[in-house]
Amino acid sequence: MCIAAPAQIVEIDREENMLFADFGGARQKAKMDLLPDVEIGDYVLIHAGYAIEKLSEEAAKESLEAWEELLEVLEEEDREMEKARMAHLESLENQ
Repeated sequence: MCIAAPAQIVEIDREENMLFADFGGARQKAKMDLLPDVEIGDYVLIHAGYAIEKLSEEAAKESLEAWEELLEVLEEEDREMEKARMAHLESLENQ
């Protein structure tokens, strides 16, 4: 399953019909075929290498907040898994 990611446009190459957008510090490249009228500073959803929808700033911020919450949950799960793995390895060493 793929999920469209919200990102803010930071650069546009109209000759190549490409945009470059920032998603949480990661730079993404996307084709502009579906959104030829976007501008630097606009927020878009990027999916499978294409900018597929322009977002209002409010909608983009809500979406980015949801992504941040999801990433925090995943990071916490990773920490818990690592603790469990270390405890298991320690128990094996003590046998």
